[in-house]
Amino acid sequence: MKVYFTASLSQRNAYLPTYRTIITWLEKKHHTVFEKVLSYHLRDTTRATTHDISQWYKEWSSYIAECDVMLVEGSYPSSIHIGYEVGTVLSRGKPVILLFGTGKNPTFIDQVSAPRLIKTEYDEESLDDVLEWSFKELEHIVNRRFAFFVSPDIDEFLTRVSRSTGGSRSEYIRMLIEHEMRKHS
Repeated sequence: MKVYFTASLSQRNAYLPTYRTIITWLEKKHHTVFEKVLSYHLRDTTRATTHDISQWYKEWSSYIAECDVMLVEGSYPSSIHIGYEVGTVLSRGKPVILLFGTGKNPTFIDQVSAPRLIKTEYDEESLDDVLEWSFKELEHIVNRRFAFFVSPDIDEFLTRVSRSTGGSRSEYIRMLIEHEMRKHS
């Protein structure tokens, strides 16, 4: 499974051991991990160039488009990026696992109720068990893969639509099917 991991950059130094534990757990379970929390991926934004920000945004967008699930260490959702990312991923119909340390329930995100949002508390001793439980819960809500063949004309059309919308080809097909489902229900 492709997992996009994100967490508070402002608390990076304090939470680095936890971030490493989470990423190591994911890798041991043979998940592909997209993350830039362990290394500073963008210089101080007051000194970042337009090119730097554009490159970071392209990379971030590819993480969101390619991931199967987003995993957030949300004990300190201290910047708008975490809430924005959670909203973006959920709006694309992808699940989000939101972990937070004991007593650190993220106030704003806690108000969000979504069928694809798994929120759970952990402490240092329970982190592995909580991750295991979260991924078992995920099996009930994660999208199923469905592959099929298309003609070259359809393939080219889907590529054009994907480029113009910034979404993936599968998101476009999913949107069409969901539209038809609403029409026929």
